[in-house]
Formats: sequence, C-alpha cells, structure tokens
Amino acid sequence: MEQLLISGGKEYITVDVLPDFCPICHFGVTPNFITGLRCDARENVDVLYVCPKTNCKRMFIASYRMDILKGILSLRSLLPWTPKTVAVVQEVTDISPQFSEIYKQASQAESYGLGEIAGVGFRKSLEYLIKDYCTAQNPGKEEDIKKRPIAQVIEAFVSNENVKQCAKRAIWLGNDETHYVRKWEGKDVKDLKLLIQITVNWIQQEVITKKLLEDMQ
Repeated sequence: MEQLLISGGKEYITVDVLPDFCPICHFGVTPNFITGLRCDARENVDVLYVCPKTNCKRMFIASYRMDILKGILSLRSLLPWTPKTVAVVQEVTDISPQFSEIYKQASQAESYGLGEIAGVGFRKSLEYLIKDYCTAQNPGKEEDIKKRPIAQVIEAFVSNENVKQCAKRAIWLGNDETHYVRKWEGKDVKDLKLLIQITVNWIQQEVITKKLLEDMQ
C-alpha cells in the first residue's frame, strides 16, 4: 500500500499499488507522482504520473477505484495506452507486406481490448500470408490462387507439409472468429495467434534454408 497527497496537498489517499510500468513506452519503471484528483464520485481518483525514462518522459493517468472489501483505492487502468509494436520477421514481410500490416493492426486492436475485432483481423492476415506465399512459390498461378477459397489454396499449392498442417488449423480457428457458431470450443484467439506464429516460423525457415543452399552450392 502507498499513501499519496492529492488535491493540491489537501488530502492523503491510500492506494494498493503504484504502476510498475509505463503504458506508453512499456518499460518497467517507478513513475514519478505529480498530483491526483477525486473524480465524479468520492470513490474514484485519477492520479497523474510521469515516466522517469530519459527517452520517454511522458505523463499518464492511473485511475483508482475504491475496493470496498479492502477499504483502499485499487488500480484499475492506465491511460493513454500505446500498443506495443509487433515485429514480423523480414523474410515473411518480403513475401507478404500486407500480412505484416494487417497482423500489426490486429495486434493493436487486441491491445486495446477489442478481442472480437482482433480475431477477424488475424484471420484476414493469415489469408494474405498464405496466398502471397503460394503466389511466390507458383508465380504462374497467381490469378487461380487469388480466386480460390483459402482452404483450397492450402491443399493445392502448399507443398511444405509443416506449413500446410499449421496453416489448415489456423484457418479452422480463424473461421471461428468470423462465424456465429464456434466449431472449436476451448480454442480462442491465443491459439489462433500461436498457429499463425508457427506458420510464419516454418515459412521463414524455408526461405532462409533455400537462400543458404543457393549461396553455398
């Protein structure tokens, strides 16, 4: 528990914790307390902090709400919240820049708590990844790949068995994010992201292996 002096030095409050990271730069810090004010209700307090990191120094607000059972103010949220930048390996970005962009946007939506939208975004990113990957492998079949449903593309054009099996299952879970009734109970966006990441890893390994063998003939 921590005591803070708010309202221009007129009142002490007791809070359960201080923020232990900055919601803007995402580094673990002990933020510098600036001031605090009670809000619309007596049990609501907003506290202003500043990040001490030299390359950040941004201010953010911690919202506290009264926990009746504990009898102290409990930390509920930090604002503004800047999503972490998601890195996509260069080998895959080179194959499908659109996958990289859509995947990053879906990750940002997830960071903002928009899980229902994020799932649809991850599913869309996966379709771009697989179709661009298959087009790179079969440049003469680009129009056919574009027009076919993604499941057919995987079956017809993905020769790498590791990529095929992971991509198929990722599509199964991705479809659940767009349909009214879920087929795969017990699976969620986390499982979808994991399968996408494994698919990305297999594609990256394939690209790196091919380049290495070509360079060292």
